[in-house]
Amino acid sequence: MAANGNDRVHARFLDQASLDVWDFANPDEAANAALEVYGADAITAAAHCALNAHFDGRERDYRLWLAVFSKLGGGEPGTIA
Repeated sequence: MAANGNDRVHARFLDQASLDVWDFANPDEAANAALEVYGADAITAAAHCALNAHFDGRERDYRLWLAVFSKLGGGEPGTIA
């Protein structure tokens, strides 16, 4: 597949590795979006996404959702509240 010089992600990159949420997502933006969509349940939604990613073996997605969870007030990663 030929690369398009106008694309931010070139086709040759897509052939070399798989992309996941972690490659493009920003935890601050994801936390704001979760608040808009889920309101008071945003922290629960982020925890659910983090656990699903963890148990599916998607480490980078897990780290993203853990960061979102932390930004929403879920505590520091690696600590027990």
